[in-house]
Amino acid sequence: MEKLITVFGATGQQGGTVARALKRAGTFKVRGVTRNPDGDKAKALQALGIEVVKASLDDPESIATAISGSYGVFSVTNYWEFMDKEREIRQGISVADKCKLA
Repeated sequence: MEKLITVFGATGQQGGTVARALKRAGTFKVRGVTRNPDGDKAKALQALGIEVVKASLDDPESIATAISGSYGVFSVTNYWEFMDKEREIRQGISVADKCKLA
């Protein structure tokens, strides 16, 4: 059974690059996390064989669902979307906390 790596921000620049590189390497199964799984970027990832799931870094329960069964997680936040340092910190802590529980 292939080990699963979950990549947050998979439709963005950084997360998308990581997701595609992991898929190309072929060592892991890759799950991409996005807020818009029906968008063109998400569909392009699916066409590469990357599983795409919906989650929000502002919703801890969706984070838990997204990382379920993962061997590893790549997480990236987007400070520039809201320019809110405290929100970004909360998001990062939420991912770390859910990873510890997984």
